Amino acid sequence: MVTKDSLQKIKQDVENYIGQEVCVKANIGRNKCVYRKGVIDSTYSSSFLFIDSDTSSKLSYGYVDLVTNNLEMSLPTGEVIASYDFSTPKYARL
Repeated sequence: MVTKDSLQKIKQDVENYIGQEVCVKANIGRNKCVYRKGVIDSTYSSSFLFIDSDTSSKLSYGYVDLVTNNLEMSLPTGEVIASYDFSTPKYARL
C-alpha cells in the first residue's frame, strides 16, 4: 500500500539525482515504451521535471509513475535508480 510517507521517500530518492544524467523508460501503453536520456532538473510535491538531452524539451513525470511501474529510471551505465514494489495485498483472504 502506498502511503504519503512512501511517496515522500520516493521524492527524496529522486532529489538525490538532480543535475545528473539519467535514462528514462516510459510506458506509453499498448506495449510501447519510449526511451530518453536527460537530466532531472527539479522536484515538486507530486512530480519532477526531466530535460531530454536530445531535444532539450522539458517533461514532467509524477512519483506515482514510478510506483505503478509506468516509468523506470536508471543511470547511463544500466544501474536501476528507483525500484519500488508496493504489491503486497491490501486484504488477506481467510
